[in-house]
Amino acid sequence: MTPGEIQVWRIRLDVAEPPPPTAGESARAARFRSADMQRRYLRSHAALRSILGRETDARLDFAVSPTGKPFLPAAPHVKFNLSHSHEMALVAVALEVEIGVDVEAVRPMVDFREIADRFFPASEAAQVAGLADFFRRWTRLEAVVKATGAGLYGLGAELQGEWTIQEIDAGFGYSAAVAAPLAGMRVTICDFGVTL
Repeated sequence: MTPGEIQVWRIRLDVAEPPPPTAGESARAARFRSADMQRRYLRSHAALRSILGRETDARLDFAVSPTGKPFLPAAPHVKFNLSHSHEMALVAVALEVEIGVDVEAVRPMVDFREIADRFFPASEAAQVAGLADFFRRWTRLEAVVKATGAGLYGLGAELQGEWTIQEIDAGFGYSAAVAAPLAGMRVTICDFGVTL
């Protein structure tokens, strides 16, 4: 990976068995009620560790910022973000630039216009053309919010500054996007192998 590049890794969670989880991952996975959710959590985090291990030799001990965004204290220059929905996960990695990524399974939702009015910036909410467009805009917005680390408090705010925001092909039935607060970044799409 080079400066000015965002790598986005697509990970199918319904293939391959992950390596053994860390004790922390096992404890967090145990909080999920369904076995499918536990499996997806463990596989997505195993992939995250594998991908980050390609970018740094530093220990992969995670910490959490005051806004709740994970980071690597031993390699603070490696910025990353993870999102998963149903059987698809995305990991985005960049150097020195905060990033956010989001993937959502497109599903029926009768109240999508009300959700857009509540959470989207006014300029975005007014342009929602249908359910598929709602999810397209939602993943773009969520990627931006995750890049800023603002969480739910960042929803509804108009975008400020120059950004790289790109939609990601996550396969049929999914909508996805990646964002970084720097214009002109190059996005490289990678498919994570079927074996972890």
